[in-house]
Amino acid sequence: MSHLLSDVLVLVTTVYVLGVLAFVVGLYLPEPLRKPNRRRVSVVVAARNEQDRIGNLLHDLTHQTYPEDLYEIIVVDDGSSDRTATVVRAAQAEHPNVRLLHVAETPTWMSPKKFALEQGIRAARGEIILTTDADCRVSNAWIETVLSYFHDDVGMVVGFSQMGRPREKRSLLERLQALDFLSLMGAAAGACQIRFPLAGSGQNLAYRKEAFLSVGGYSQVGHRVSGDDVLLLQLVRRQTDWRIVFAFDPRAHATTEPEKTLSALLNQRRRWASNGVYQFFLNQPFFLYALNTFTLNLFILAGFPVALFTGGLSLVGSAFAAKALAELVLLLRAGQLFGRLDLLKVYPLWVILQIPYVVLVGFGGTFGNFTWKGRPHKAVISPAGFSPPEAKAKHPTGV
Repeated sequence: MSHLLSDVLVLVTTVYVLGVLAFVVGLYLPEPLRKPNRRRVSVVVAARNEQDRIGNLLHDLTHQTYPEDLYEIIVVDDGSSDRTATVVRAAQAEHPNVRLLHVAETPTWMSPKKFALEQGIRAARGEIILTTDADCRVSNAWIETVLSYFHDDVGMVVGFSQMGRPREKRSLLERLQALDFLSLMGAAAGACQIRFPLAGSGQNLAYRKEAFLSVGGYSQVGHRVSGDDVLLLQLVRRQTDWRIVFAFDPRAHATTEPEKTLSALLNQRRRWASNGVYQFFLNQPFFLYALNTFTLNLFILAGFPVALFTGGLSLVGSAFAAKALAELVLLLRAGQLFGRLDLLKVYPLWVILQIPYVVLVGFGGTFGNFTWKGRPHKAVISPAGFSPPEAKAKHPTGV
């Protein structure tokens, strides 16, 4: 291995490890202060062909500890061809705070889910918007607990989401992706704690309607297929002064189901990764760190076979060991905080498979294709898709 490549490998490894350790430090900082809140809330759910799962979510949402007269549930039916709307109407008949909206046609310039969510948010009567997915489950204290994180200067609350529950019998593939998702959630929580929020999940996200409208809703990022969560978070971080915090309380957690097949998992992760390039405009340090992460995994993946013939095997092995150790420290702390230490049993296999997985998903999310709710999409960004977001705008309260 040449001196130049060796130096690059040392550099990207150091940057990656320092970043992971920064997230770990964040996970040891005091959790955000909380206070009881009584604000009008709108829970907005975009649903497409979810007849088999949305009933469970509606049961959770209609049996909250929060006063029924202070919150509404808005389900936006995104062109479903099954009985999704029928299930929602049945819940409507029993609970007057359930509302059903329909999206017949999505504008060509906007992704379907973002358009559905935007219709629901703009129709919302609540001051605070809570979002989750139709296939998720939440606790009966979810609304009340998430609201307790909204101090006067907080504009967005990122909630923890997990794949499956502890001690459930799951396949190896499901446990591997659950551990991978735990690593992402741990990094997101740590980043919020050090006041540099990077990501969140639409499975469990809350924000002020005022913050959403102040960045123009999804108008700046509507052309991106996914990213109703992370891209919105970056707009709020970049263009407002609202603080973004993480909700650690277990009652604020959401649970979703992992994908059942490898092809479905890779399709999902390509969709998630498809917004990576656009982070160049929203958060350049985040973009560079993501690029560094991809580069490190690519170097290790290609470096082992190359080093066998050219030398430098110890350097590649050291890079892998440093990466693996940093990730283990992060996962141990995240597993402890979120009650998912059970997932660490598959860590030895995950830490090896993650390397080709990151490379494959990175390429696929940037240049490949994927499907979402039966609709085909291309990850390639058109020239128009590179338009930068607008300049920073202060929120009206000036906090």
